[in-house]
Amino acid sequence: MVLTGGFFCGPKLECTMYTKKVLSMFSKTLLIVDDTPLFIRLAKDLFRREQVDILTAQSGPEAVEIARTTKIDLILMDLYMAEGDGDEACRQIKSDSNMRTTPIVMMTSSNYPNDMERCKSVGCNEVIHKPLTREHVLNICKKYLNLPGWSGKRSTIKTSARFWENPEKISSGALLDISVGGVFLATEEYFETGSEIYLEFRLSSERAPMTCKGRVAWMNRKDNFKNHAFSGMGIEFLDIQKLDILSIQAWVRNEPPV
Repeated sequence: MVLTGGFFCGPKLECTMYTKKVLSMFSKTLLIVDDTPLFIRLAKDLFRREQVDILTAQSGPEAVEIARTTKIDLILMDLYMAEGDGDEACRQIKSDSNMRTTPIVMMTSSNYPNDMERCKSVGCNEVIHKPLTREHVLNICKKYLNLPGWSGKRSTIKTSARFWENPEKISSGALLDISVGGVFLATEEYFETGSEIYLEFRLSSERAPMTCKGRVAWMNRKDNFKNHAFSGMGIEFLDIQKLDILSIQAWVRNEPPV
């Protein structure tokens, strides 16, 4: 038996097929169609903690081409774009038997009834208005992507960890809670908020070690406890293997919430 990211599987080919099956169960693909870089950066930041792959397009024709060649779970499409409007792209996608079931949420800053009718007449699933809040974007995407409710849940964990900014100086601590977005690292050695560090830990003694890159999101010092009863740092995952995220998801599902 082979242990891969916390999952047991048999021969190499069988293991590869199982890995793809597990990934397909949780991974979602979101296509953002907008010629505004700021909105694209916002969406990428929002879904950094979720099992969501983000693709981008800057025009309607580019979006249609991507949708024809890639399985998309949700499209967020701006109405007005310099290189091709979103309503025509939506019409083409919804008219194609291979793509018509793909949910499309049109976005517009216009309140004109004619523009609303343009969006609805091409078969989009919903129309939302700009400017959009982070909460609005997250809620609309969770609605259509069917992200699991436990994806943001934190669960208890008691395991040792090593962490470092410079590999020549490795420190030790303990993880006390974990989510797919990050961990609380109990330690009396601190890095400044915003610092990027590397973290190595096991979910349990029977599991393979995980190594990932994270960012110090907040600190809990002895003289100023805020978010935890222990001194330490809240670490946000920045770069972590997908199978390790799946292992953490499985852990979170089966452990009591914090």
